[in-house]
Amino acid sequence: MLAQEKQIGKIIKGIGGFYYVKPQASEEIVECKARGVLRHQKMVPTVGDEVMIQSDNPGEWTIESIEPRKNIFIRPPVANVDIGLIVFSMTSPKPNLLLLDKLLISSEIQNVEPLICFSKKDLVSAEEEEVLRKIYSKTPYKLFFFSDRDLDVMNEIAHEISCKTAFMAGPSGVGKSTMANNLCSNQTMETGTLSQKLKSGKHTTRHVELLKMRSGGFLLDTPGFSSYKLSEYIKAEELREYFPEFSRGECRFKSCLHQGEPGCQILVDLKEEKISQTRYDHYLYLLDEIKREQH
Repeated sequence: MLAQEKQIGKIIKGIGGFYYVKPQASEEIVECKARGVLRHQKMVPTVGDEVMIQSDNPGEWTIESIEPRKNIFIRPPVANVDIGLIVFSMTSPKPNLLLLDKLLISSEIQNVEPLICFSKKDLVSAEEEEVLRKIYSKTPYKLFFFSDRDLDVMNEIAHEISCKTAFMAGPSGVGKSTMANNLCSNQTMETGTLSQKLKSGKHTTRHVELLKMRSGGFLLDTPGFSSYKLSEYIKAEELREYFPEFSRGECRFKSCLHQGEPGCQILVDLKEEKISQTRYDHYLYLLDEIKREQH
């Protein structure tokens, strides 16, 4: 690349004040420092940021500016996430569907599209799979059931998240690392959280990195995402907006919270099995939780 050339790229790693940027027009990873003006603007470059970089001297690059962000997460620090792979096993451990629904809501609050992924399909019966399918097929979320050997389904997921930036969320022991190894062509995630290529010593400083996926795009190398306290982000009356299968504006009262008010369309939908009883029960539980925490 030529001196004084400007490039747009994505930060894929940051260590000790240095940022490693993958330019759009090149496969070469460029080491950069941040311009002092960013500090004055209180703009901290973050993994996932789209940035403008410039070279004034051969081999020396600086981050000039940060493009507007789609979203930003604090723990782990990453920006511009498109997709959340919400991974739960169908058994061992049994899926905690309340936690799953919290992760779906947490994703949507941050403008991330969630995909529901159920692993260990080979360890359960068709009837057990159908129970889960029935609950979530009434939502607009894309749903995947697979075992480690289901390469066709893994290819479907890879296609779905192609050229996007994705993270994984879900309990430990559900196969997130195995899934990550499949999605990333030549970089692997160790069982646990640490990417193999970072394992250079016992005291390696932990940092966040985007791993390149075989279908294009990037996967965050730490499955450290969890649901957060919903009451810190949304009001009780907003919760219904995060259950996308709930009818909108069809209840008798505009302020209906779907708790048994007269003329509530959701109760009609529930009776007609247009929405899942499990999801509705979780809605009531979370509504009560948010109300308690906000008073």
